[in-house]
Amino acid sequence: MDGPATSPASEVPFRITFSGHSGHLRLDPTPPPPSPIPDFVLPPAYPAGTPRTVKEYLEANYLNPELHLPTAADGARVWDVDWFDLARPPLEPSAPRTMLAPAWEPPFRRGRRPSQPASESQVWDPESVQLEMSEVFDSGNGGMPSRMPGPAKDFVRGSMNSRPFRPGGLQDDAAEAAALEKAFPEGARNGDWVRELMGGGPAQVTPPGFRKGLELGQLKQYTSHWKCFRDGELVQEQLASSSNDTMEKYAVQFDDLFKIAWDEDADKKASQEGEVQQSAENEATNEIDEQKADALQDASETVNVEKQEVDITRDVSESQTDLDQMLSSEVEDTRRKSGGSGDDKPAQDGKVWALVGGDEDIVTNFYKLVPDMAIEYPFELDKFQKEAIYYLEKGESVFVAAHTSAGKTVVAEYAFALATKHCTRAVYTAPIKTISNQKYRDFCGKFDVGLLTGDVSIRPEATCLIMTTEILRSMLYRGADIIRDIEWVIFDEVHYVNDAERGVVWEEVIIMLPKHINIVLLSATVPNTVEFADWIGRTKKKKIRVTSTNKRPVPLEHCLFYSGETFKICERDTFLTQGFREAKDAFKRKNSNKLGGKPGPKPGPGAPPVRAGAQGRNQDTSSRGKDQKYPKHHNSNSGAAAVQQSSSGPKRSESSVWMPLVNNLLKKSLVPVVIFCFSKNRCDRAAESMFGADLTSNSEKSEIRVFCDKAFSRLKGSDRNLPQVVGIQSLLRRGIGVHHAGLLPIVKEVVEMLFCRGVIKVLFSTETFAMGVNAPARAVVFDSLRKFDGKEHRKLLPGEYIQMAGRAGRRGLDSIGTVIVMCRDDIPEESDLKNLIVGKPTRLESQFRLTYTMILHLLRVEELKVEDMLKRSFAEFHAQKNLPEKEKLLLQMLRQPTKTIECIKGEPSIEEYYEMALEAEAHRESITEAIMQLPSSQQFLTPGRLVVIKSESDDDHLLGVVLKNPSAALKRYIVLVLTGDCTSSALASDMSNQSEKEPGDFQQGRFIIPKGKRGMDDEYFSSVSTRKSSGVINIKLPYKGSASGMGFEARAIESKEIISICTSKIKIDQVRLLEDPSPTAYAKTVQLLIKEQPDGTKYPPALDAVKDLKLRNVDLVESYYAYHKLLQKMSENKCHGCIKLKEHISLMKEQKMYKDQLNELKYQMSDEALQQMPEFQGRIDVLKVLHYIDSDLVVQLKGRVACEMNSGEELISTECLFENQLDELEPEEAVAIMSAFVFQQRNASEPSLTPKLSEAKKRLYDTAIRLGKLQAEFKIPVDPEEYARDNLKFGLVEVVYEWAKGTPFADICELTDVSEGLIVRTIVRLDETCREYRNAASIMGNSALYKKMEIASNAIKRDIVFAASLYVTGI
Repeated sequence: MDGPATSPASEVPFRITFSGHSGHLRLDPTPPPPSPIPDFVLPPAYPAGTPRTVKEYLEANYLNPELHLPTAADGARVWDVDWFDLARPPLEPSAPRTMLAPAWEPPFRRGRRPSQPASESQVWDPESVQLEMSEVFDSGNGGMPSRMPGPAKDFVRGSMNSRPFRPGGLQDDAAEAAALEKAFPEGARNGDWVRELMGGGPAQVTPPGFRKGLELGQLKQYTSHWKCFRDGELVQEQLASSSNDTMEKYAVQFDDLFKIAWDEDADKKASQEGEVQQSAENEATNEIDEQKADALQDASETVNVEKQEVDITRDVSESQTDLDQMLSSEVEDTRRKSGGSGDDKPAQDGKVWALVGGDEDIVTNFYKLVPDMAIEYPFELDKFQKEAIYYLEKGESVFVAAHTSAGKTVVAEYAFALATKHCTRAVYTAPIKTISNQKYRDFCGKFDVGLLTGDVSIRPEATCLIMTTEILRSMLYRGADIIRDIEWVIFDEVHYVNDAERGVVWEEVIIMLPKHINIVLLSATVPNTVEFADWIGRTKKKKIRVTSTNKRPVPLEHCLFYSGETFKICERDTFLTQGFREAKDAFKRKNSNKLGGKPGPKPGPGAPPVRAGAQGRNQDTSSRGKDQKYPKHHNSNSGAAAVQQSSSGPKRSESSVWMPLVNNLLKKSLVPVVIFCFSKNRCDRAAESMFGADLTSNSEKSEIRVFCDKAFSRLKGSDRNLPQVVGIQSLLRRGIGVHHAGLLPIVKEVVEMLFCRGVIKVLFSTETFAMGVNAPARAVVFDSLRKFDGKEHRKLLPGEYIQMAGRAGRRGLDSIGTVIVMCRDDIPEESDLKNLIVGKPTRLESQFRLTYTMILHLLRVEELKVEDMLKRSFAEFHAQKNLPEKEKLLLQMLRQPTKTIECIKGEPSIEEYYEMALEAEAHRESITEAIMQLPSSQQFLTPGRLVVIKSESDDDHLLGVVLKNPSAALKRYIVLVLTGDCTSSALASDMSNQSEKEPGDFQQGRFIIPKGKRGMDDEYFSSVSTRKSSGVINIKLPYKGSASGMGFEARAIESKEIISICTSKIKIDQVRLLEDPSPTAYAKTVQLLIKEQPDGTKYPPALDAVKDLKLRNVDLVESYYAYHKLLQKMSENKCHGCIKLKEHISLMKEQKMYKDQLNELKYQMSDEALQQMPEFQGRIDVLKVLHYIDSDLVVQLKGRVACEMNSGEELISTECLFENQLDELEPEEAVAIMSAFVFQQRNASEPSLTPKLSEAKKRLYDTAIRLGKLQAEFKIPVDPEEYARDNLKFGLVEVVYEWAKGTPFADICELTDVSEGLIVRTIVRLDETCREYRNAASIMGNSALYKKMEIASNAIKRDIVFAASLYVTGI
């Protein structure tokens, strides 16, 4: 029997299939085999299609326009065919371009529906509005082409295969025009299609979105009539196609007809909406106090605004509630202050995007404006908090600037609450991992919170995510699908954007955020808050509400502590000069006693006794910390510490410094106190010096002991006995703490938590405590006002001081916070203290810089360009802000008519002549500069030598004579030049600039020598006068006059102003020309100059530069001959000698200046004017040479691998992989070498390496040198040696190697002088590097490297290094 052959598999009663992403096996019953006997088949409903029938169907349904002829009822219409009603375009096979979506309204505008009973609870029924599909999709994927969601494993972190979302505010005019053209062809947008249909003629061939079209032939002409009216009366009626004169005569245009129809539709819709909204608003109005509303309405009407704005406000007020009327004054105030417009107007032309301040009515009526808060607070909110929450409820971005501990976290909490309420997500980013961990603990009990850092991932699917800014940047570049759900991104500690190393991350993230994400920025007070907010608003094309407060919840007082006594120098931001003088007086009394050598008079009753050892022994010039508690970690920065601040060696000396201060603070109940020391070694020594202090009670000791036992119980036995763990517990039990980067992470967390509990009384800390921990104290002490910032020792900046001083004063516990500055050897200057305490904080400055990772990420996506990223950086903000003005100026210049040159000799040759003149002038300047430096030229340029001087007006050059050579007093030549005929108006200058020593008969006005006096003897012209010249100049330069009908001027000139040196020389009298000015001497010199002018020429022959002046440089000699050839060509040009030459040259100069200005303006508006554009071009060339990208800027395999490298320098890491430098190493050796990428301390002891590791180290270092040289070749500011040193630090290679082999932590600490905290931080970051290398190996297809990195990661992840954070796991 004929039929399908049965396979063995078909005989099995089940079949095995795979299902799901993970590929689970699935058993399904086998379907019965098809019957070979066909069932009864009905005849087809439609005949079988052929190419001809398909073509006819497409033409009839999709390509031919469908028009219905008018009926008799339409005879009275203006047009024979009602195009608005009868044109029925067929439905397209694609999705509709518009959709209905609910419109968000502020809570106070939501009224009850008319049908809803008053007894029922108010339910908001949102109004639906029609939106473009592009706008709807933009809110989900940022305007990029829609894509399918990626695998679940890449939902949070993203993947290199995913495209980044389009940044918000990114305007691509070309792309928008292309998209519009794709959706609607040109004829459909300008109304030409109506003319084509009515007038007939050829039809458009290619449909939208098609490459090819269908030729339909000629369109049929539809007759239509125009009814033309004048003053309401019908004038005439004729065919619309018969004549265009009627259209032009009566100004009837298709666009006008469309506009009228659209306006009518818009008016109808607006009136309908107004009626519905008015009914709802009337009910809402009854809920507000009428008296308050009337008063506010009266106040708002008294605001003086322009007439147009008054009309707009009056129209809007009719469709607003009384609460809207309350806030109308806020909009007007913002307009007046910012110079911009309200929220309604399009934010394009030169407006301010940062709206500063709120309105008092927001605070007064806050609970009416926000009736249903997302989270309730048990305390009364401050003004700035209410304003911020109100704007968050309106869905606007907010910038909050307030002092430390002012309550900025409330705004972040409310954004989290709104995300929870709206079923969206919110992201909280912080610059420091410690802040992320602490915020996770704080928010854990209130919200659904997850944590994402480099080494920790806890509940990434949570509604509220806390992460470092680098993680968010990675998610944006890798196109993580979770970004679709994010509604709020909260940037904490925004002033960290000033950080030179990591500040660029903030700018990158802000620029890359899609437009559907709102931004909340929390920052300390900075002077340019509005400028920064304006940059963000202009970049993202959205308004930024700036709300700030300079009020401190706990006021501060600032004091100086000197010689056991406290002097108050500032209170409530007012500097107290009297307190500073008292401190100065105490300093003078103490030092006068010291310098006297005798006991001297006893100090006054107000001066405390001086303790022995308190002064004179506190300058630490050597590293004395090795015999202390931690024998090996006191040398890392000892040199810096010794120079930057005074510190002492022995414990007794240290104790004598700190014990008086601590006793003083205890007496005044100013504990707990944070003492900021700007060195890790200084903190350790200061804490150990207080060996005799015990500041805790028995109950507090018990609490500390229990807490430490619980915290350190998670460590294994050997780690619990580490010197740092044992030593810190001894200090903590006495109420003394230490906090700096050298501590183990778990030790730092124990110190932070105990300090927040109030059992630590004195804490010695570096400035990281002020940035990373929210733990206010009763008082703050500054050990010094100078710090070492890694490059140099410098004074503290006002912003740094304010940040640390803000930790003084606990809200709700202290009425005032105390800040004390320690003074040992000297009292700071009053100006320095004023600037530090009451001066302005540091401005937010851009730290934006290009990186190879950024360039490669942006090159992966065609829609995003690196130039767009550069334009939107904070560094380019002001240049980009002025672009609209420059565009207007450019258009204005292009509209200006240019003057044409009308030549009287036929075709104008002035362009050629002018170009030759410019080229000749360039040659002359270079030659003259070289000639004037020749020794032979200096020999010729002696007094009496004739020279040709360049004229200031460039009309003609001037003949002159050298009067005096340069001297020490005047390093310029003094020459006497002939300025022309004295009868000309330009030369009718007087002798008003004569010296006071001139003879009395040398009056003002022109001085002309009498004719009979013009033939004097040669004694006036001898080089040696009756007395020798002293070199003194007694005339005021420039010295002008006239003689023999010729104007002259004595002036001082630079050597570059000398055009040529003449062969002629005359005798002059220096004494009567410069020292004792004589009119006769000037007259005789002018006469000699006139005689030296040969007939027919203006100037005497010049010295030949090659023959006479011995010019020998080959290039200059060629330029010299080229110069003379140009002069010859110019003399042969028909413009030479023309009577209109000067006029035409002047016009050419104007045209040249106009073109130069135009080109300069175009350059400033182009991408080439960007500050970092040259470096960008150099980096692109480097990537091409290394084959990371091809000639078309398409990212290659090496470029994709480099995008994975975030921990270390991307070029060195990628080259290391592609050169297979890790293949010959064991996993322990590979991870040890990789530590050079993440270790950051410059000065560390030299490790002892195995031969294999030494060879690997040398290969990696040579690779870095090679890459540095390559970058230097392309003009990138990189020094190869410095590039290698900065990016490769091998100080912990031995430590990591031993740790990976299983050596205990206590033993590896003995191998180096690096502190335990830095060791742990390096190994933790190294685990992240292993993960990056694992991903890179996956892209490369290197399975051996993938497995090696997996083994290495498991080898280092153990014990105390990867102990869980106390903030995350709790205690």
